[in-house]
Amino acid sequence: MTQTSPAGPARAVRGAKGPAAPAEAAAYDVCVGLGYHCESTYQLRRITGNDSAHFFDWLDLDLESVVETITGDFAHVLRPGMVEPFSDGLCALDRGSDIRFFHDFRPADPGRPLTQDDIDAQLDGVRAKFAALAERWRALAESPAHVLYVHHDAFDECAARDLRRLRHVIATAHPGQSFSLLWLRRTPPADAGDLPPGIAWGTVAAAPARWEGDDAQWDEVFSAVQMSPDPLWPTPQPRRHPA
Repeated sequence: MTQTSPAGPARAVRGAKGPAAPAEAAAYDVCVGLGYHCESTYQLRRITGNDSAHFFDWLDLDLESVVETITGDFAHVLRPGMVEPFSDGLCALDRGSDIRFFHDFRPADPGRPLTQDDIDAQLDGVRAKFAALAERWRALAESPAHVLYVHHDAFDECAARDLRRLRHVIATAHPGQSFSLLWLRRTPPADAGDLPPGIAWGTVAAAPARWEGDDAQWDEVFSAVQMSPDPLWPTPQPRRHPA
């Protein structure tokens, strides 16, 4: 298996899982998850010890939703009249962004499905939360922090061109930001050779019946990702899952 270095040229660096950053690469101050679902949020917080919330944490969404959200500067997320119960009331679907919210809207009566009335009553509060997270995203992007953005392609749906587009969208939205991308899949990508500098890939196998994923697989991927001992972003203690 080959991977590309997140901070260096697109080239093979070693035969184990996980991107090996070259010794001269700058350490990352923070890892920020870009979906697909709760597994990546849990694992990034467990591995880094950083519990600071980011916009895409604990959400269920594909890469296209991430790209469109960043491109639109978060303006199309949670607009009034666009959020409705989904999956038999297990979550709320924002039709404007195609993001599924499993943890931010709750039924008034525990044990029954989420309803439109539940969503409408809670929407202002949820909008305020995500407006604050959008501001945190912008502040981080404008800071000198060296950021590793991580997209967990949990169903192997993406191709190298999709990750190139994501990198372009972030770079266009935040010129001058110091960042790299890590693309995690279940299986190696067939087009890894098409990845440019600044995008790495790795694999983490699924863990049946365990939403958190396989700790050992994630640990191996991140074993060579260098994190700064004095990060520029706050690192409070981790927690397992939203209450």
